Amino acid sequence: MSQTATPAPQQAAPARRNARDKTWSNPKGLDLTPIKHNVWGAERPFIWNTIDVGGRMTVIKLEDGSLWVHSPVELDPALQQTLAELGPVRHVVSPNYEHVKYAQQWIHAYPDATAWACPGLKDKKPDIGYDRTIGTTADAPADWPREIGFVWLNCERVPVLNQAFFSEVVFHHEPSQCLLCTDVYWNYPRSAPPKTQLWKFGMDVVYLPIYRNLLVADAREFDKLLARIDAWNFNTVVPCHGRVVMEAARDKFFAFLRRGVIGDQP
Repeated sequence: MSQTATPAPQQAAPARRNARDKTWSNPKGLDLTPIKHNVWGAERPFIWNTIDVGGRMTVIKLEDGSLWVHSPVELDPALQQTLAELGPVRHVVSPNYEHVKYAQQWIHAYPDATAWACPGLKDKKPDIGYDRTIGTTADAPADWPREIGFVWLNCERVPVLNQAFFSEVVFHHEPSQCLLCTDVYWNYPRSAPPKTQLWKFGMDVVYLPIYRNLLVADAREFDKLLARIDAWNFNTVVPCHGRVVMEAARDKFFAFLRRGVIGDQP
């Protein structure tokens, strides 16, 4: 495991105003909830078959003052106003095949931003109008923000169809030491409502073993990709589903993906 020295803790970004309904998935009822310095989460209910499985968009203020948006949620006037107070939106990122529902809305709202797609998504969803594909290697495109690293999880395949299931890209924001993931890792709390707890049980007990043992087609390649992630200097995991992990984040993340160990989140 990487032993890179940890810098002094940074102050979290300030909370952004505009009240919303408080739910388990947005317990503070904010447009943007502070996570780390220059990092916010837009925490929203995400309803699947009447179950709130929760969803989080992450907004990062880059070194040049512009905004990088990961897994966009619905863009309403209140959120748009809050973002305008932070800086110009310059990057809109769809990190896998599934989190694409609101991408086109953001592309239309921010025509000067670059819309980034995970590998294969531009061909899979040509109607959305993505500008660029995130690199399939460790080499970042010239206009990609230098403070954000990425690893494409290219080792998964749907049996028989032999095609990517998520084609997910995992990201690392070096200044805040945050790791961002979408559907490859989740962290549902015990305090979630009963229906969400049922969803958590299905994800933990049924889906995770299927993903690790069936959908990951090349275990050696998967281990190599996890080793690249392990080389990053991160102490916080920001998933799209469930709570942000700040305590023992590295250990919990790798135990989850390498051994299928589910962390205990209140």
